Amino acid sequence: MYFPISTLFTTCLFVPSLLGAAINPSGTSPLSTTDTNTITAINQLLSLFSISLDLKTFSALSSVFAPDAKLTDSAGGNPIVGLPAILDFYTQTFQNASFQTEHTSDTVYAYDLKRTTAKSISYAEVAYFGPRVFERGGELFVNSSVTFRERFENEYVKLKEGWRVKTQELTIFSIEGDPKLLRPA
Repeated sequence: MYFPISTLFTTCLFVPSLLGAAINPSGTSPLSTTDTNTITAINQLLSLFSISLDLKTFSALSSVFAPDAKLTDSAGGNPIVGLPAILDFYTQTFQNASFQTEHTSDTVYAYDLKRTTAKSISYAEVAYFGPRVFERGGELFVNSSVTFRERFENEYVKLKEGWRVKTQELTIFSIEGDPKLLRPA
């Protein structure tokens, strides 16, 4: 089937507005320079979040989260509130030196962009790689890894220092591998 290039170009420009209307029923308007700066800042925050966890530089998370930020999960766990508690949570979760992690974030959609607030939905894959051979809780693991597939729904606030995550809700879709690999030694 043949489509003139002008039709394809128009379709490519129109589809993002359809997606925005589906997520934001009030509709969307063309992106402004302010919007593209906000989207870039959100992408940078998500990258800094992932890299901070993988490199175990947990203090860098203070440049990702607002002082009064709140983490929740869709499974109904207790919320984690405030930057000190969030830093402690991520440090305890990812500090195990015997594991290497790889956070891969993609499909970031920023919406409801305002002067000092914004929202995003993003998807991530988190892989935990253990040593080649090791024992954990009486079981022997050989070349083991565990991969989580997740969705993050974030709300952002613009502070004088820049954009920060105000709320983050995590939904885990699937886990591949043996999660027993992650239990304490």
